[in-house]
Amino acid sequence: MGPKWKNCSKKLRKNAMSATTKEAVRENKLIDDILELVHSRSNILLSSHVGPDGDSLGSQIAFSNYLKSMGKNVWLYNQGHIPHYFHGFKDMDSIVVEPDKWTVPPQGFDLVIIFECTSLDRIGDVSALVKDNVDIINIDHHPENSEYGRINYLDPGASSAGEMVYRILKRSGYKIDPETATYLYIAILTDTGRFHFSSTTPECLYAAADLVDCGVNVKELTDQIYFNFTEDQLRFTADIVSRMETHLHGRVCFLTLRDAELKARGLKYGDMEGLVEWTMRIRKVQVGALFKDTRPNFSKISLRSQGNIDVCRLAHKFNGGGHSNAAGCHIEADLETAKKILLEALEELLPDDE
Repeated sequence: MGPKWKNCSKKLRKNAMSATTKEAVRENKLIDDILELVHSRSNILLSSHVGPDGDSLGSQIAFSNYLKSMGKNVWLYNQGHIPHYFHGFKDMDSIVVEPDKWTVPPQGFDLVIIFECTSLDRIGDVSALVKDNVDIINIDHHPENSEYGRINYLDPGASSAGEMVYRILKRSGYKIDPETATYLYIAILTDTGRFHFSSTTPECLYAAADLVDCGVNVKELTDQIYFNFTEDQLRFTADIVSRMETHLHGRVCFLTLRDAELKARGLKYGDMEGLVEWTMRIRKVQVGALFKDTRPNFSKISLRSQGNIDVCRLAHKFNGGGHSNAAGCHIEADLETAKKILLEALEELLPDDE
């Protein structure tokens, strides 16, 4: 007799499937098309958005393991810094982030698989390696995807790209080993905010439980990602939080991360991943924002919200996007000007304070 969670999850899945039979058939057909295309190709490039995170990294490595098990030639290229807390995982160095090390096989790539990108330009400079005639598989869980692939596997209801990759690997019959399970779990764990965001569904938890059953060391993995600050990083975090700004009667919280301060400590923006979550730890706060001056007169903004307050719609106004309670955008202005602009937009977005 299997674990009780498996019996429970089977009931959940059966109920969900009976209500959405057409959707399930359509998804399975889509996954079968992906598997057929993958099987027919040899030189495959995997990539994701600029500034890779746990979901994009974990999804790429897990899918790479599957491809390599079939003897495929695989390249993993990303633009941007990989956060320090991922460096302890065995296969992270297989993702090449230095453009001068991006090589193309003589015969070129015959398939490109892109994770977590609403449009092709989101992969940044890697897009220069993608020829116009190459087939693309587009796997994404963000809304408003531009459907730039030959095959577009899109599910805004999924918790993460990692959950979608899990579905593909399960349908393929691939035996998920502990290493592959670890990367899929990283993808799901990080993109749900440790199973905190509203995207944490029964299906997502079923996948996570199955991955633990495949051999994930949950404590070791969680310690590596979330309890691995240096003393300087923690002191720096405390300094940033101590300078937080609250607005609109405490319903909005702003944090500011300055490039000069990072450089003075030998840190990169990726090393402070998750800092925006501190804005939501105040009981009354409904919207939190982290402002970063990634270059002169250019402010990058991470957004978080509670309940039915849709920061994705807000992000769309400022060249961004994401999910209802977690999004990102940018404003072409210095930090203080960007704060004023965003605050004006928030005054319109938030309901009157009662």
